[in-house]
Amino acid sequence: MSNKQLKIAIIGPENSGKSSLINLIFGKYISEVSEIGGTTKRPIKKFWGKIKIGRQKKEPQFADVVFVDLGGLYSSDEKKSPIMVGSVLQKTYEEIEDADMIIHIIDGEKGLSKSFEKLHHLLKYRYRKSIIVVINKCDLIDDINRESLKKYVESRLQNRVFLTSATTYEGVDILINAILDIIKR
Repeated sequence: MSNKQLKIAIIGPENSGKSSLINLIFGKYISEVSEIGGTTKRPIKKFWGKIKIGRQKKEPQFADVVFVDLGGLYSSDEKKSPIMVGSVLQKTYEEIEDADMIIHIIDGEKGLSKSFEKLHHLLKYRYRKSIIVVINKCDLIDDINRESLKKYVESRLQNRVFLTSATTYEGVDILINAILDIIKR
C-alpha cells in the first residue's frame, strides 16, 4: 500500500523568517538562513515524516509529509513587484498550487502586506487551501503591538494566527501541534 504525499508550502515575503522557521520545525539545518533578503531562490523540499491521517483504527492510512521552503515572493517594500522572475517564479507558483497546506508567514516587524493579503484570499477561497497564518519575529514586538497586530491580521484574513519567534523558539511547539492536528483530520 503506497502512502499519500501531503505537501506543506511555506510562503511569505523575503526575509520574514521562512527558512529559520523550517529549520526549527525540523530541529536541524534544512535551509540556508541569512539577514540578506532573497537567500532562498529555488524551492527546497524536505521529507518530514510518515504520519497517520484520519481517525480510522482498522487499516489506518498514512501520509508522507513534505515541507517546501519557498523563496520570498515579494520584498518588504510594497511598491516593488515580485522579486522572482521567469522559471523560478513559475516553479514557486507550481509548488504553491500543488501544496495541500500553506503556512503563510508574516514578518512581525513589517506586518501584513496588501500583496500577501490578496494571495491569501486567492489560495483560501479559490483554491481551497488549508492555511496556517504565522506572525514570525514576535520577540521583536512589544506586548501591546503584538496583540494589536494579531487581531488586525485575524480580522483581515479571517484565519487563526499563531505567534512565533525563530530566535527564542516561542510558539514553535504550538505551531507544530496545529500542523499535526490539520494533517490528522
